[in-house]
Amino acid sequence: MGVFFCVILAIAGTSQQPYTELFFDHLTISDGLSHNTVHCLLQDRYGYLWAGTQHGLNKYDGYNFEVVQSLNEEEENLGLFGAKITALYEDRKGNLWVGTSKNGIYYRQVHNDRFISLNQDSAFIFIADHEITSFLEDQEGQIWITTIEGGLLRYTPSDGTTRHYTQANSGLSSDVVFDIKEDKYGTIWVATAGGGLNILGKDHQFQLSHPMLPNHPNMSGYRKKLLLDDEHLWVGTEGTGLYRMDIRDRSYIHFAPGLEERPLSSNGVRDICKMPDGTVFIATDGGGLNVYSPDTEEITEYRYQVKNKTGLNSDALYCIEKDRTGNIWIGTYNGGINIYKPRKVWFRQFAPGMTGSSTLYNRSILALAQTHDSVVWIGSDGGGLNRLTPEQSQFIIPPFRHQANDKRSIAGNVVKALFEDSRNQLWVGLFGAGLDRYKPENQTFEHVLGPPYSVWSIAERQNGELWVGTMGEGIVVLDPETLENQYLRHEPGNPQSLADLNIMAVYADQSDQIWVGTTDQGLDRWVESRKEFEHFRYNPEDPYSISNNAIRSIFQDSQGNLWIGTEGGGLNQWLGNGRFKRIGKSQGLVANSVMGITEDERGMIWVTTFEGISRLDPETMDIQNFDFRTHQNANQFNQSALLAANDGRLFFGGTNGLNTIQTSQLNTEAFAGTIILTDFKIFNQTIKAGQKVDGRVILERPIEEAEHIQLSYLDKSFSFSFSAIDYTNPMDYQYSFIMQGFDDQWQETEAGQNRVSYTNLDPGDYTFKVKYQEQMASINVHIQPPFWQTSWFRVLIALSIICLAAIGIYLILKRKEAVHNRALLRLKNEKMAAEIEAKTSKLMFSTVQMAHKNEILTGLKDDLLKVQQQSGAPLTSVVRKLDAELRNEDHWKDFDIYFNQVDQDFFQSLLAKHPALTQNDLRLCSLIRINLSTKEIAFLLNISTRAVEQGRYRLKKRLELGKEEDLNKYITGFKTTD
Repeated sequence: MGVFFCVILAIAGTSQQPYTELFFDHLTISDGLSHNTVHCLLQDRYGYLWAGTQHGLNKYDGYNFEVVQSLNEEEENLGLFGAKITALYEDRKGNLWVGTSKNGIYYRQVHNDRFISLNQDSAFIFIADHEITSFLEDQEGQIWITTIEGGLLRYTPSDGTTRHYTQANSGLSSDVVFDIKEDKYGTIWVATAGGGLNILGKDHQFQLSHPMLPNHPNMSGYRKKLLLDDEHLWVGTEGTGLYRMDIRDRSYIHFAPGLEERPLSSNGVRDICKMPDGTVFIATDGGGLNVYSPDTEEITEYRYQVKNKTGLNSDALYCIEKDRTGNIWIGTYNGGINIYKPRKVWFRQFAPGMTGSSTLYNRSILALAQTHDSVVWIGSDGGGLNRLTPEQSQFIIPPFRHQANDKRSIAGNVVKALFEDSRNQLWVGLFGAGLDRYKPENQTFEHVLGPPYSVWSIAERQNGELWVGTMGEGIVVLDPETLENQYLRHEPGNPQSLADLNIMAVYADQSDQIWVGTTDQGLDRWVESRKEFEHFRYNPEDPYSISNNAIRSIFQDSQGNLWIGTEGGGLNQWLGNGRFKRIGKSQGLVANSVMGITEDERGMIWVTTFEGISRLDPETMDIQNFDFRTHQNANQFNQSALLAANDGRLFFGGTNGLNTIQTSQLNTEAFAGTIILTDFKIFNQTIKAGQKVDGRVILERPIEEAEHIQLSYLDKSFSFSFSAIDYTNPMDYQYSFIMQGFDDQWQETEAGQNRVSYTNLDPGDYTFKVKYQEQMASINVHIQPPFWQTSWFRVLIALSIICLAAIGIYLILKRKEAVHNRALLRLKNEKMAAEIEAKTSKLMFSTVQMAHKNEILTGLKDDLLKVQQQSGAPLTSVVRKLDAELRNEDHWKDFDIYFNQVDQDFFQSLLAKHPALTQNDLRLCSLIRINLSTKEIAFLLNISTRAVEQGRYRLKKRLELGKEEDLNKYITGFKTTD
């Protein structure tokens, strides 16, 4: 598990020694804080840090600030958002009380996410419009509220009653009240403006704790702050300093500027905080931080320094809060929040412009070495060669820099390699200026190799010869006595020669084998017996090959393990026989760009990268990461620029200066805190307890307490945020998580990641779990299916299918029956149709015959009449016989018989609907129904065609047909009743 850090503190956690140096993290508006002036701080029951600022209330979970919004638009100018927050308090039930400067009191009930205003509550009318300065819950559960110019209010939550204490009604020394405390004996102490303290008597009247003596401070001051410490009460004043009073006899000692035994940096004490070891932190307005040691009874002063990026960033300190892990949070004027973390791993930094680093001319440190006299030598990128004293870690002045007019000065200012050989000679490798040997007797330099050599690395074999790796010239093998040299270079076409001319690292192991790391041609090993090189290169098909060909560092530890660092492939451990074990980011390394490797006094392997430092336990392979992300932006370290000094310190050179740590005092013990869920979002929108989404409540209780969540299938994207509530190194913590019912196994977040998202989960029941160390938080998630996937809908569908099946079967049976009936009917109808067709044919034939006959008879009659007229012959009897034939009703009787057989019930149905029809009308209807023409009807009826038309007109009226209606269509389409 990674540990997050920045600069150094070697004495962290040692209560036996006075604090000599403190280092601080900072949280400001750039981190999401709503304002850089912080008036009050509080850690609640969940572990959140609340900050009341000049412009709003903030909740911090170690990763993000949440600025509490106002309740509604109408309260935009009166609510918590943007208000000056002056007091914070959590009562024993977990209710949170928030006091403001002008907006009254806000209250968040336990198990709720909402703050409500108490401004309209009649119980608090006495202190309306007054600035709230503090809260206290006494032993009886009553809430005391102090105000500026509004006196003191006691509120009883059980019945909602209040009692108002003022200067006029209770003897309070002033209505300007700043703080209140109740000691273990039940005594109420009230700090007001002016001198002394107020003590509440049984008669509900106040009296002063001390008489006001002339020319005596007597704890006087405008603003006061109280801290109970068993039998003592600490009183911080804004005007006369600090007091520690014995609550039994009211004797006190005084701390103030100018007091020889107990000096303070300022008389303006704003807040006081006591650590478990008795150390007292004192925040002053203008005098920075004062720390009182109970062992020595001395006070150490810590002030803001412009160049100290890890010190206090303000001398105006307003409030202090100690969290459950022992961190000290300090609210400042315009500096945000400063946090001192005793358990945090801090590295001391040297860089140009920083205190104690004035002789460093360049921030980029390229090389480090320690000589036999314990001096640490530091090579920089353009700033020459620097030295640190072994005791005080002070830079020796002046540094060694190239002087153009001095041939004995160092040959260049870019120092890339430093090496002390077995003869205690210091060799200096320079970029573009060759190799120098340092002459300590006169502090000059001998130029052994000149330009254009760029020396990157130096190693010594057991015979004393030096192997010098260069950039572009291969290896120079140098005899340090005679300064004779030979060259080993890459020879094209010779596979036994050096793999490349660009050499990044040369290392002589314990068996006197020479290992050579090239820029991008892999790792070489010198085979002495054959005077040739053996090559080890990356093979993508061989998991035991070296992980990358860009070799940057080689190191052998005290156990004989050989380690090879690569740029891009992480760390490799030599297993022998051409096989390597790979250790990279996926195994927990901070990055795969391994620039340097060394070992501390405990046998731990330290690795520098472009993204920080990793510490590896070679036995367990556990990895601890340090990434320098907070203040310095100093996480990029240079190739081979690291050193394990003989006093246990480690030195690391990077692009932003030199960092060092005392490993023996490295505190790696993890805090066994708690882990909580801190936020739940749907489509990236935070869901609060009781909040309705689409008319439904998703969270019944705050996410920290919630046991289950009810989601809709429409909530396709949601996320959980979480925190270990250990603010020491939150950006390096890694969490394990699983969504049971969806994930097959536990997964791990990236360092600093505290949010997990899920999308498009199927409806069903799940359990989300997240772990940090041994602590775990969990919540059940139920995703409602769409209605078409619910059980009731499935039952309904099943019943519907059954009903449809039954209906289908019934219809099929009915259809089969209908088909059968139609088949029978078709047979019957075919028979009937044949009969009807025969009858119809006969009817039509008879009718046509009758019409034809009548046509002939009529013609004959006409002819006879013409003959009679011409000849005068008497043919009257013959004409009468022809008329009788034409009027013969027997023909019509036959016609009616045939017609009724063809069109049964036509006459009956027609008369039923039109009873006024005459026999002639019916006869005309039957002739029209069989589609006879007007002429044919006229012949059959022995009348003129005009008479037929008139008959048709009368018939249309009797049938009550309109002018536009067709008589033929009506009669031919007329349906008879069954």
